Amino acid sequence: MYPRPLLKRAHWRSLDGSWQFAYSAATEAQQVTFDQQIEVPYAPETPRSGVHDEGFHAVLWYQQTFTLSADDLPGEHERLLLHFGAVDWACRVWINGQPAAEHQGGYTPFELDVTPLLAGADLTITVRVEDDPHDLHQPRGKQDWQAQPHVIWYPRTSGIWQSVWLEKVPAVRLHHLRCTPDLTNFALKLDVETTEAATPSCCGAP
Repeated sequence: MYPRPLLKRAHWRSLDGSWQFAYSAATEAQQVTFDQQIEVPYAPETPRSGVHDEGFHAVLWYQQTFTLSADDLPGEHERLLLHFGAVDWACRVWINGQPAAEHQGGYTPFELDVTPLLAGADLTITVRVEDDPHDLHQPRGKQDWQAQPHVIWYPRTSGIWQSVWLEKVPAVRLHHLRCTPDLTNFALKLDVETTEAATPSCCGAP
């Protein structure tokens, strides 16, 4: 199922599934030995991830190479976006070995345009995640900082815990919609944000 139905595009591809995985304090992927596999988008603390490690790990690494089909590759007036539903807590993303994005916020989605970083049909995505379980100043919901959940606190969740997907889009497109109901007038106000400013199409429109 498409993760964001309100702005569904004609072509998208889920990247959920088996990824390479490692715990490492390294700052660059070349220093990491990916010695485990993880099932994205399950957090490594969960059994469904295949890792099921509930220990304290401040830095996590993910990496996987995907082969793009002809339908995946963007045309002259198209872009290829990479979406992350949520990564807890802060992360850096490399595409084909090149720095591509940084994001902070374990509960918020983010996207990046990978079109300039494409090199043929292979797409290698590397993600470094920082999530210090002992940092009590970091927004954490009700995730426990102790070894075992106590009182009202829940088990920890770290790393990629929402879907990852690719989406081919037009270069000029709708980027954001906001719908505001007007019950008095039985109407709906629609605010539309586009990637480029609208231009007149005909008839001398202003």
